[in-house]
Amino acid sequence: MVSSLDKKEAQAWDDFLQKLQEKLPGFVHSWVMSLEPALPLFEDSENGIFLIKSNQSFGIQVLQQKYLKEVEEALFEITNIKRTPRFVLDETVKKKKQQKTTKIEKEHVETAKKMENLAQMHSFCGLNLKYTFENFVEGENSKFAYKIAQMIADAPGQKYNPLFISGSVGLGKTHLMQAIGHKILKNFPNLKIRYTKAEEFGNKLIETLNTCKNPADLNERMRKFRDMHRNVDVLLIDDIQWIDGKKRTEEEIFNTFDALYHAGKQIIFASDRPLSAFEMIPDRLRSRFEWGIEANIKVPDLETRMEIVKQHAKLSDFPISDEVALFLAKEFNTNVRELEGAYNKASARASIEGVELDIENIKEFLDLSSKKKKITVDNILEICAKYFCVDKDEILSTARTKEVVNARKYAIYLAREMLDLSYPVLAKEFNKNHTTIMYQHEKLKKDIQTNKAMQIITDELNELIKIS
Repeated sequence: MVSSLDKKEAQAWDDFLQKLQEKLPGFVHSWVMSLEPALPLFEDSENGIFLIKSNQSFGIQVLQQKYLKEVEEALFEITNIKRTPRFVLDETVKKKKQQKTTKIEKEHVETAKKMENLAQMHSFCGLNLKYTFENFVEGENSKFAYKIAQMIADAPGQKYNPLFISGSVGLGKTHLMQAIGHKILKNFPNLKIRYTKAEEFGNKLIETLNTCKNPADLNERMRKFRDMHRNVDVLLIDDIQWIDGKKRTEEEIFNTFDALYHAGKQIIFASDRPLSAFEMIPDRLRSRFEWGIEANIKVPDLETRMEIVKQHAKLSDFPISDEVALFLAKEFNTNVRELEGAYNKASARASIEGVELDIENIKEFLDLSSKKKKITVDNILEICAKYFCVDKDEILSTARTKEVVNARKYAIYLAREMLDLSYPVLAKEFNKNHTTIMYQHEKLKKDIQTNKAMQIITDELNELIKIS
């Protein structure tokens, strides 16, 4: 084995590694850098074999099986000696690994057991292990909410109760509220935590009320339902805006709130709009929400978006350059979920095709060759009018023909879903009152879940609006 190389050999070996990297996809570059010569680079062995050592067993396997031709070509171009490269696992590293095997295996078993128990415990609470403070990127847009969340996690129920986290879709509200739950579990493992979505809460409540005909059965089922949400130390309810206008669910939330609050338990809500934008919520429930503190998460700035996508890439084990992170952060500038989703799609394609994740490949993978156009209510009205063969002005009128009604309800639904506008804003855009707008949106949202034809129409209109 070669313990060291002279200056000429060292330079040649560096040239070889550089040449090899030019021939291979980016995701194997880390394995290339682990390679070392096991023979002098310019020494021609009798059997025409050149040994290369590495401490990366998986990297050796990939290079030997998939990229041997490229390694051979790079070796010949640098040394001008035709040889067949063979890879060997560094015996020094192998020996050290063998000495630590027993200890490592024991540690792995213990760690796996702990992780399994942890996963079960967090899953029982309704929490997702990927949403922690450690992988939440704090920026100017979320600094206040982040600090408050940390303080609550350190002392649940003692300060800032309830916490109301607001912000537009895909900005990290769910991540932050679940991070609180994870840290509380870590610091106070005996506390009971429950995470749920408002829609899930409401649906279970209605199901309980509608499926029990016998009063005794109803009382028992309601007792179990209430115990599930009240016999806890921390209650986290996501998408609380869903309850706005749903009187029976609002009443149950009110009573659940009172039971927990007066028992000194921590309550946390997340909403895609601020409390001021709740339109039909009873004053007594609104006042309960306002007892604590509202923390708003805004759209992150460019620098924060870069850090978010780089952190996501690091956790996904497919790192990206600053140049690529900047490009993605500029393209997807309003929604963190879209930003991470774009990275996921692009990195998956790059990995499958064995290519580097550069800007040109991202443009191709995400179809970003043409500049994205900002979608407006007017765009949606025009497409829906053409689709149902009516005039745009008819949609905004009081006309009640079948075609106009269909065009109107799809336009209202898509404007709400695609633009995330509040009901009062949509009411002004469509010349209707906000209760009508809310009813149309909620009804179509429910219908497309069970009606395949309506789902197809919605998808077609969505695509037409995006490409128009």
